[in-house]
Amino acid sequence: MIQERLGPSVPFPGRTFPIACALAGGLAVPPNAIVSPASAVIFGVLGFLGLRVWRWSGLPGATKTVETEGAARLAQPLALMGLGLVVGLLLLAVIRLAIEPSIPAAGARIAAAGALSLWRRVAIIYVAAVSEELLFRLLLLSLIVGVAVRLIRPESGVSNPTLISAANGLSALAFAAVHLPSWAAVGTLTPLLALMVLSLNGIGGVVFGYVFAKRGIVAAVWTHAGADCAIQLIGPLTG
Repeated sequence: MIQERLGPSVPFPGRTFPIACALAGGLAVPPNAIVSPASAVIFGVLGFLGLRVWRWSGLPGATKTVETEGAARLAQPLALMGLGLVVGLLLLAVIRLAIEPSIPAAGARIAAAGALSLWRRVAIIYVAAVSEELLFRLLLLSLIVGVAVRLIRPESGVSNPTLISAANGLSALAFAAVHLPSWAAVGTLTPLLALMVLSLNGIGGVVFGYVFAKRGIVAAVWTHAGADCAIQLIGPLTG
């Protein structure tokens, strides 16, 4: 089971995560004396609110955090990034070997990433991992679970696996759909290509949501970053 291999969760301290979100927000927009600080403030506030929504949802990862010491502080993030890297490499292999031969546009975004400088790609990995996990797992998945528990009142409460899986699926679908415009920007978004984008990003979203539900938001961020490293850093080398 993935849960046992990951070990205890590796949560950001409450005050640090909104700062990480603010930094991601500032980097997410072109440098501007007004827009950049405004984006940073918005994402910082969303990070703070997201932590509140997460706690309100009652998801296990929000309440069962384990402090780590020594080498474990480094080993656990590396293990989580390793998990994400494996997922990313599998998706990359599917794109290159199974999809790109019949849908050449599938490799266009990977090629576009290769045209960017290394620091830009590293910044993209950071922004995507933090901001997307903030929006789609910390806020959306938590909100769905919290509302569903209060409306449906399942016997097993927040730990109901069907409820969590349904919330994870919905958040993963939203996560996948938001990637469609970026793919459309590098090529014609045919129905087949759209289905590919939704399917592959949906798989990634389900994995990130599972890690989030079991181990918390920081674990999901590390896993997401590992997957994006496969696409942004390794992907261009495979073309």
